[in-house]
Amino acid sequence: MTTDELQRAINEHLGVTGDNGKFRMTVAKEGMVWTKKEEQEQPRQSSDENAPIGKVLEIESLQKYIVKIENVDTQHRLKLTVEDTVNRFNFEFVRPTNDGNNGDIVYAQGAKGMMTKGPELKVEIVPSQSADASTVKIRAFRGKKNVFKDDILVSNFEAQRLKRFIKENFGASSARK
Repeated sequence: MTTDELQRAINEHLGVTGDNGKFRMTVAKEGMVWTKKEEQEQPRQSSDENAPIGKVLEIESLQKYIVKIENVDTQHRLKLTVEDTVNRFNFEFVRPTNDGNNGDIVYAQGAKGMMTKGPELKVEIVPSQSADASTVKIRAFRGKKNVFKDDILVSNFEAQRLKRFIKENFGASSARK
C-alpha cells in the first residue's frame, strides 16, 4: 500500500468514526518529523544564549550523524561519540584544549591503554558558504592514518552551541605545534 492509498483509507475510516471531522490523521512521509505545537511556536534557536551548556553536548547534524561530546573534567578527558545509521564510533581523549582564538578548534591527545596509545583528535568548526549551515570537521588519527575523518554539516545554531561548549569546557592553549 502506498502512502497515498493509506491516507485515503484513513480518511474514509475517519469519515465514519472521526466524530464529524473532530479528528485528523496524516500519514508520515519520509523525512517528516512530528513536533508539538508549543515547540513549533517557540523554536529551539530562541533558547537563552547565556544559559550554561554543561559537561555534555549532543548535536544532530543535517545529514546522517549524531555527535555527542562529553567533558570528563575530574580526569581531564574528552569522550566523543559519532553515530550514523550503521556505525557508532566511541573515542576517549586526554588533555583537550581549544586553539585560543574563537574556540573553533579543539585538540586532544590519545588516551593510553595497557599496551597502546589511542588516536589523537582535531575538531574544527568552519563556517559554510550557506547562510544557515556550518561544517564540523572531525579527525581522529593515529600518526598519518585516520581512524575517523568526516566533514559534518550542522545548523549554525548547533555550531554556535558547539563553540560555547568548547569555550566553557576546555582551556585555551598558548601554543600548538
